Amino acid sequence: MKIKYCKRSLEQGLKPVYKSMKKKYPNIKQKKTGCLKQCKSCKSGCFVMIKSQPIIEASPEKLYKRLKKIVG
Repeated sequence: MKIKYCKRSLEQGLKPVYKSMKKKYPNIKQKKTGCLKQCKSCKSGCFVMIKSQPIIEASPEKLYKRLKKIVG
């Protein structure tokens, strides 16, 4: 599994999510990218991409909880 993060999202509050996921799940690949071409998702909330699917939540905390469920 690979989780892709937009650098803009990281700057807007997802850095703790990135670091927590890296610490808790070191075997999961995470990639920081300049732009994921998901501007609507990026503007509407916190998001990452998994298998070309945007995962969107209203806050970094909710996104982290959802990612933990997905990784499970």
